[in-house]
Amino acid sequence: MRLTLSLARFVAVSFAATMTGACGDDGKPETSGFGQTSTSSESDGSTTTPTTGEPTTTMSASTTSTSTSTTTTPTTTESVTPTDGTATTSSSSGETTTDETTSTATTDETMGTTGTEECGAPGILLVCDDGDDTDPFHAIGVGCAGAPENTIPIADQVFMSQPIAWRAARGFGSAEDPNAPGELLFRPREGEKFLVLSTGRVANLQPDGVLLETQSQYDNDNNFNPDMPNELPAPMSPLVGSNGGQGGTPFEGCDGQHDCSDSIAPNWALGQGDPNDVLFGSFAVQVPPGVDGFLFDAVFFSSEYPEFVDDPFNDMFIGWSTSEAYTGNVTFFDGQPFTVTSLAEAMANAGYVADAPELAGTGFEGHGTTGWVTIQAQVVPGETFTFAFATMDMGDSSKATVTVVDHWRWDCKGCVPLEVDPLCGTEGHPKCCGLCVDVLDDPLCGTEGHPACCTAG
Repeated sequence: MRLTLSLARFVAVSFAATMTGACGDDGKPETSGFGQTSTSSESDGSTTTPTTGEPTTTMSASTTSTSTSTTTTPTTTESVTPTDGTATTSSSSGETTTDETTSTATTDETMGTTGTEECGAPGILLVCDDGDDTDPFHAIGVGCAGAPENTIPIADQVFMSQPIAWRAARGFGSAEDPNAPGELLFRPREGEKFLVLSTGRVANLQPDGVLLETQSQYDNDNNFNPDMPNELPAPMSPLVGSNGGQGGTPFEGCDGQHDCSDSIAPNWALGQGDPNDVLFGSFAVQVPPGVDGFLFDAVFFSSEYPEFVDDPFNDMFIGWSTSEAYTGNVTFFDGQPFTVTSLAEAMANAGYVADAPELAGTGFEGHGTTGWVTIQAQVVPGETFTFAFATMDMGDSSKATVTVVDHWRWDCKGCVPLEVDPLCGTEGHPKCCGLCVDVLDDPLCGTEGHPACCTAG
């Protein structure tokens, strides 16, 4: 293991540029769910197609394997307003910055008084996705062994997938980052690896640990994970959860069980409630004192773009939180989740599409990606909640979608949904929960068809 500084206080993130950190069913075997288990982690080098009887990889708290032992992101209508704090940044993965103590205002509803609580997020985090480690949670920056002040401890880890559908990789594709010559555009945002999740089958890694796809993702299908007609793995739900479960007021009046953003339901209906090739993971985590949110970085690639925009073939990635502040999907753009239909404008306006050189070596040449984005969500200091994530084909089992996930961390300032504060992300207002980009990378951020702008404080 080695040490790297946790990025503290606030995020300003880009689509394809250096990141600023923050604290903190065709031919497919039928399955009945995630009941079968095994303890393998990554491909053993073989590309042999699994047979019908091959079990799904399941990792739980009782599993003990260095590569696969393993036992998702919120928005809210309530926002804690910071009274003091400073931001720190890092120009690339592995560089160090100095964290500064920040305080956030908290309201004691019983006493009716307001005080301050020091942000208790860890400062220097252990990095454990080095060497031969292929643990999926280590790859996103959580669950390393060590003292709480140097780690983000997690519990009840679950990761369910066939080995062929995911990788802990040191990079993806062959495109170079124009802001960091000699470095890959799609490289880890923290540590040495990130998590690559696919609705199809993933190639074996190159000797240097980079994932390079030489086959078109358009022809990539069936990863042999379960089909789950009309349901999502718990704790996720496609049903609306705002307004006490009646829907109609996104992010307000969460019922604590269903999707308070009301964002999954229309996309679920478009995909005819037919999720296939479902890959799922989750973990429980306790929020440190004075921490009001969490963040993670992601890239969404789809071979269904642009052909199947607004069609039932609407592959989806969901990040989910069970926080007391907010329960439901947190990976959304303008109130819609990560699907080819809802992210079509984001990919066309601020990502990379068609013959963009940034797609080289990903297998998505001729299709589209969002580029790097940051997802922001809010939590309650001191609570224990579950973060869950899933990716799935919708309406079929073909034409792969890939989501890269990395750098899960705490946020000492929190955020509010665009629907609650239309001025979020602008000077004097909190960050917008969900997706945001740096104004330097998308000068039209905050306007129609573009992501919200990340604000520097």
